[in-house]
Amino acid sequence: MHVSRVRVRWAAALAGMAAMLPAVPAAAEPAPREPIGAYLLMMVPNDGPISAATLWCGPAGGTHVSASRACDQLASASGEVRRIPARTGPCTLALAPVRVTADGTWRGRPRHFARTYPNKCIASRDTGGILF
Repeated sequence: MHVSRVRVRWAAALAGMAAMLPAVPAAAEPAPREPIGAYLLMMVPNDGPISAATLWCGPAGGTHVSASRACDQLASASGEVRRIPARTGPCTLALAPVRVTADGTWRGRPRHFARTYPNKCIASRDTGGILF
């Protein structure tokens, strides 16, 4: 088979230019970042619908409506709901018991919180006003 000198020169020139290009490392996919905290938050009234939300912290996310603020509260309490300071403010004295639970992990350590309150307002207030 006959190959022209022009084709050989072009092939050599292209090979030489390719050798001079700097090697570019393949772009590595960043490793998925595990959240600092992950919780399932539930409010279970004696009568009425159950409300539940997921919450991830670091970065904030999940189905919780105020994930960023809730994560800030948990961060200040090392992920322990019982250590979140109660919010001040009035609540009615209506008796409509509700049980709140927070199950999850914070920095790899399991966290569990469960308590029954006289009503939703007191449950929310006593757990900082954001989580539930």
